[in-house]
Amino acid sequence: MERKKKINERQMLSRFQVGQELLPPLIVKKVALQPKNDADARIDSGIKDQPEQFRFVVESKSVSTPRAIRAAVEQARRHARNNEAYPLIQVPFLSPQMIRELENERVSGVDLCGNGVVIIPERLYIVRTGRPNQYPDSRPLNNPYRGRSALVARTLLIQPRWESLTALVGGIRKHGVDLSISQVSKAIAALVDELIVVKKQGMILLSDPLRLLDKLSQAWSGKDFTQRQTFRVHRSSDWPERLSANKALKWSATGESSVGQYTTFSQSGPIQVAVSDFSLAQSLLQAEPESVTSFADIELCETSEESYYFANSVVDNNMRYANRVQTWIELSRGDARQQVAAQDIHEQLFKEISKWPTT
Repeated sequence: MERKKKINERQMLSRFQVGQELLPPLIVKKVALQPKNDADARIDSGIKDQPEQFRFVVESKSVSTPRAIRAAVEQARRHARNNEAYPLIQVPFLSPQMIRELENERVSGVDLCGNGVVIIPERLYIVRTGRPNQYPDSRPLNNPYRGRSALVARTLLIQPRWESLTALVGGIRKHGVDLSISQVSKAIAALVDELIVVKKQGMILLSDPLRLLDKLSQAWSGKDFTQRQTFRVHRSSDWPERLSANKALKWSATGESSVGQYTTFSQSGPIQVAVSDFSLAQSLLQAEPESVTSFADIELCETSEESYYFANSVVDNNMRYANRVQTWIELSRGDARQQVAAQDIHEQLFKEISKWPTT
């Protein structure tokens, strides 16, 4: 299907034409554009060949972010009271989750892709969902849950309140990743649009940490290892110190091999170690490859994914473990036993988050 370009609100409003479908089986029977100090449009709609009509006031937004949708809902409700009509919002795309939220708010909404919900309390309920997003440009270009941008979100889960953008950049760099102010600013702007972060007088506040956790988990691409090999070494040897000898190498036990640091978990097999440079790690390790996994002690896994190396937990013998968030994300994608452990770690995170100040 051809992807459509970004559309503006005037173009969106022009789609309301008499005789056109609002949301099947409703059709538009009358349209009136409103002045700027009122709703964007007022439409009368009903079922074809039936006399009963329902009047809506419409608020259109050219982007489909949670922030834009919330603003549209509030504006539509206000204008609906003034016009004795029902509130209706229009955005380029409504996901199933967005439609559920509109249902909870008892506000109707339609998109440009054929999805929507129409609610007339005690009289009418219509829902259409499942159509794909044909307007991807209506979303922020920066995905704050993937790649290096995700490290901004992960830093907020370590410390939910920052006095300034500069302080946040410093916090990220403290954990070993050099992001520019521009990169961090774009990620924060996207999180503000998602209603996960609030900015107040220059301060940056994480307002919805649990939803942020879920978003990071959903966006996790899984184990994208470009090279991997098992080796045999003595578990009591100084291999962590050898890997740490060269500062050019980034390395850490994966979340799957770090679970024992956070909850009780019986684990066998080699320790899985993520490394940024396989050849360098192998030369530092000074160990022979072991093709029989049950005899191996370490599995080196090359990956450029920064999340493995971010905010690691370092113990006295230079051993580096994945942090708790990374460990939870990996285990939540694992087998049944790992998912049970992931639930335990998620409960730990929830207890910690519940202690955070709300302002």
